[in-house]
Amino acid sequence: MFDHRQNLDKNRQDRTSSREMARKLYLSYPTCALSNDPETEYVIRNRFASLYKVPLSGIQIIGSAKTGFSLVKKSSFSPKTSDLDVAVIDGRLFHEFWEDAYETSRGFEENRFQDPIQHGKVIVGGGRSRFLSYLQRGIIAPDYLPPGHLRQRLIADADRISTHHKQQFAKISAFFYVSELFFQSKQQDAIEKHWQQTPL
Repeated sequence: MFDHRQNLDKNRQDRTSSREMARKLYLSYPTCALSNDPETEYVIRNRFASLYKVPLSGIQIIGSAKTGFSLVKKSSFSPKTSDLDVAVIDGRLFHEFWEDAYETSRGFEENRFQDPIQHGKVIVGGGRSRFLSYLQRGIIAPDYLPPGHLRQRLIADADRISTHHKQQFAKISAFFYVSELFFQSKQQDAIEKHWQQTPL
């Protein structure tokens, strides 16, 4: 079986750039959690591609399911109890959702977002802050969209696909990227953190 952790270490020793490593790992290498079941990977990616009318190549598996472990948290992927994260990369779709979020929130007004709760306390303004932080990086995360039809729809879409794969994953979540460049940049950050935290 292909070992993503060993390959990351080797590429680091070979002085591979984080940019090239992101391209290799997330756009070319196999998905660890589905290495023995490529049919399921195809089915999941094809469902998202068909649902959002984007090319199959615009649907990529990310997170610990891709590598077998979290590059930032270091926790291992665990069948049935870990999530499967999917990236949907499409500029047209991203701009459609961006405009919807702008209208729903009346220009990203602070009180139009749902504030997250951490350690039992509401983080006032945190919902808007998190949404805009993702948006600056070319990402729309459905959980941080302003409450409304689009947020409900995207979460329901992922939940519906999740129901077909409950024996493999706790749930399936989707993140929407404006382009491959922004997708690659987000993965570069995770690779760099992993390399910084891992002694040679």
